[in-house]
Amino acid sequence: MASKSQIKRIHMLKSRLGIDESTYREMLSGYGVSSSKDLNFKQAAIFLNKLEDNAVALNLWEKMQLKYEDCNRENMATPSQLRFIMGLWREDNYNHDQETQKKLRELLSDKIKLEDIKFLSKKQATNVIYMIQKIKKYYQEKKCGRTNVNTN
Repeated sequence: MASKSQIKRIHMLKSRLGIDESTYREMLSGYGVSSSKDLNFKQAAIFLNKLEDNAVALNLWEKMQLKYEDCNRENMATPSQLRFIMGLWREDNYNHDQETQKKLRELLSDKIKLEDIKFLSKKQATNVIYMIQKIKKYYQEKKCGRTNVNTN
């Protein structure tokens, strides 16, 4: 599900670019949805990137720095790893942003003894990605009646 901030930025850019409603709906239909609220997190990110590129080209917008770009430190999780973790975590999580982040921090604290993803090493980030993928697989299989996946 797209985050509230993504939806807000989509509508700000739509307004800045002067995109009329029918054109906007046509653009969304390319993602198989009729509303920005129906985009998943990854689709919203792609759509936002296209809108931002158009607005930047017309000098109507300055592209925002990618999240976690300031966290590029030796032997620590890369900004792209951190963004990937957050994207994976949000993909099937329908809670509000703060609640989603709180639950991820609880998982990190419980399993790795860290309070925030910014403190992950590269190796730990790889492990967290694997762990989230296993959790997602567990819940997918649980929906289908198969629950023999170990999440530890």
